[in-house]
Amino acid sequence: MKIKSIYLLTTILIMSIMVPALVSGCLKKEPVSIEGIILTASIDENGNPTAETDHFSEGTKEIFLVIKIKNMQNTDNVSVKWTYLDKDLEIDSKSFTPEDDFTGNKIFKIIISQGFAYGKYEVSVFLNGRQAKIIPFKVN
Repeated sequence: MKIKSIYLLTTILIMSIMVPALVSGCLKKEPVSIEGIILTASIDENGNPTAETDHFSEGTKEIFLVIKIKNMQNTDNVSVKWTYLDKDLEIDSKSFTPEDDFTGNKIFKIIISQGFAYGKYEVSVFLNGRQAKIIPFKVN
């Protein structure tokens, strides 16, 4: 009788350890995704874009790119590259890899101290090294 009790307790203990481990291994997290991308001249105090636009006034000094990201992990990366198309010139690039799981708005801001010159531009968005979107914009 004592051996059966020990066997039963051992089985219960092993199952209480193994079942949650097996179940959690089977439950995969959803992959990282970009839920939205907005180019704007300003953001509010919570980091939300105030108005989407693809036209900016000549002399504008800063432009915000707000990327809504879902299920980003510390193995994921989002990067952006800003290009002045009229001169085929990369003017800035930035990258973000979170330390912990991340869901929310990631804000990329470009500042040109003398202001953006008249012309055509684009910002390219990359998720884990793959191009996710190109957003053209004009300054006039």
